[in-house]
Amino acid sequence: MVQSRKERLARQRDRQRALRAASRSRRKPSRDDIARTLLHFAITKNLSMERRERLEDLQHQIVTALVVQGFNERETEIVWDALVEKYQSGWSFQLKRHLSKGDDLDVDEADADT
Repeated sequence: MVQSRKERLARQRDRQRALRAASRSRRKPSRDDIARTLLHFAITKNLSMERRERLEDLQHQIVTALVVQGFNERETEIVWDALVEKYQSGWSFQLKRHLSKGDDLDVDEADADT
């Protein structure tokens, strides 16, 4: 039996919803969670050790990779510079509150925070 595109997409949505719920219950980080943490570490470590040249090399590599993906070079540099400036002025890593122990947020509230 051939299923319609609409039915296939509905099943796919349900399957993805179940996978996300299972990952959430196991507190499994996503690729984006790891990337966000890595970027935080790379920027703050280089700033704290006053390794400006290394930070600029990292910026160049990231900007180049994003340009290859189709992003605008100047806009990417602006976003990067703003992010580094936030860290320089004391901005701290943004935690996912719904992962805190003892937090009583339900799943819908947790999804709104991500």
